[in-house]
Amino acid sequence: MSAPTSPQPLSPQNTSIIAGQRSGKPIRCIPELKPVYLQLQKAAHRNHHWARIAVKELNALTTGMLGKNNVYVRPESRRSSGGSEKYYVFLPGLKATVVRWPNDQFCITELVMDDNYYRVQGQGDEQTRLGTYRVSQLQRTGEWQARYVENGQVTKQVGRLVTVADADYGSAGEAATYSVPGALTFFGDNTATVRRMGCDMHYTPGKKHFGGMLRYNPLSIDSSRSSAVHLAATMESARDIDSVAWVSDFGGSAVLTQAMQILVDKGVSLKGHTIYLNRPRTSPAKALKLAHELKLTLNKKFANTGANLQGALSQFSVAGRRMNNINDPYGRDQHAMAWFKGAVTLSTPVGVGAALASGPTIAMLGSVATAIGGAGAIYAIGQSVAEDVRRRYKL
Repeated sequence: MSAPTSPQPLSPQNTSIIAGQRSGKPIRCIPELKPVYLQLQKAAHRNHHWARIAVKELNALTTGMLGKNNVYVRPESRRSSGGSEKYYVFLPGLKATVVRWPNDQFCITELVMDDNYYRVQGQGDEQTRLGTYRVSQLQRTGEWQARYVENGQVTKQVGRLVTVADADYGSAGEAATYSVPGALTFFGDNTATVRRMGCDMHYTPGKKHFGGMLRYNPLSIDSSRSSAVHLAATMESARDIDSVAWVSDFGGSAVLTQAMQILVDKGVSLKGHTIYLNRPRTSPAKALKLAHELKLTLNKKFANTGANLQGALSQFSVAGRRMNNINDPYGRDQHAMAWFKGAVTLSTPVGVGAALASGPTIAMLGSVATAIGGAGAIYAIGQSVAEDVRRRYKL
């Protein structure tokens, strides 16, 4: 659903004020959008979760754009001839186009919503809705099942695991099948509680993975912004639950990092919570910086980058920041190990690739493995590639 931009020149005289009447910067909208905004407001009063977040965040524009640029507000590159600036505000289920006039007032000129924004959805539809899901494992088959949570909040349980899934899954159930086992790597061998009690999952519907070699900066990815706003609201509402673990899986790192940026901009603290990035497709360095600002509790290892060259370099680049933070357990011994593993990550694909290209013998592969850290490195690279193939082809 989309409302057209008004053809007439915009001014306070031909637009309606919807927020900031008493304090802050006035927020207006074009006449064609007033009924749409009122419908959104009514839905928020009826506790429609997405509408509540949308109204709250649109009203937050009364404080201006400062601190919002990097995450869910994207400015256009050029100003108009009259000095106005255009911004795109990404929210769960909708995108708003907002113009800032030279007098520092804002006017919403377009709202683009999902066609199903207000529709009451059935059980089948719930499996494709953006948001929070309760995930449990069937004892008989070991299958992970997902159930949509209307209010978007996580279970009030100490040490609750919340996995942030990648996109490119046909349903929340399919996302759980892949993302929960990935997230469980955070717990090592201690997974019995999650398998018995379940966990929560943040799911983003989409047709392609987030991040990748050409989209490695998580704060520059537009397709995950609406989801990040939703996740940020979930994280903020869970801040009083002790020891929540927010674990992203693959491209879920983009959503989690953007959500963390939103919380930093809002001045929210998540002290006592932790994060972990399993095989992130976006920069762990960005997430680490935000984790420190949110006062998150980090383990010695906060990301498993597998055989990802960019990931290894990204983790290595923030070693100094980690060692200089007195609340971060990362020390020189971990740095030495990270350096070694980074060298293995850099060397192994090159060494093995060259060996395979020249028709290697077993002895040649053995010498490569010995030179860069032992046969275990070859096994680790093999496991990493196998997991990538399994996810790509849904095996």
